[in-house]
Amino acid sequence: MDIKPKIGVAEVYFGQTMADVRAVWGDPESIDTFIPLEENPEDRDVDWYFSPGVELSFHSEDDFRLTSITCESAQCLYNKLAIVGLSVSELKLRFPSAKLDEEFDLSIDEYRCPEKEMSFWVQDGAVTAVTMYPEYTKDGKEIVWPKRRI
Repeated sequence: MDIKPKIGVAEVYFGQTMADVRAVWGDPESIDTFIPLEENPEDRDVDWYFSPGVELSFHSEDDFRLTSITCESAQCLYNKLAIVGLSVSELKLRFPSAKLDEEFDLSIDEYRCPEKEMSFWVQDGAVTAVTMYPEYTKDGKEIVWPKRRI
């Protein structure tokens, strides 16, 4: 399953609706809904889970278009390279601009690669997940949806 930064993964791309994704990949194996504020249930995120280890996120603020993709499987490849499983030193070698962004606790770190709109979750010294985002305008306020499909 090929990862294409700022575009998508395999034949799924940023900006697709849930119906678009369902037409390509079928029904998700499971669905989670997150409502950050109970008094505003219209503002919510919907996450779809597919095998092998792919999470697709749709947000109400973006009209439920696909806005992030997380891969937790070594079957997700970037330029024929499995990212999940890389050590921190291998990650830095392959993505020299990736910098430690935030330490959430003593065992989980997030490395961000802003020019590729990717973040890498590292636990116990190895990448456990990669999350991709669409491109944003220079001011960071608007999404630039991919013009081409995968």
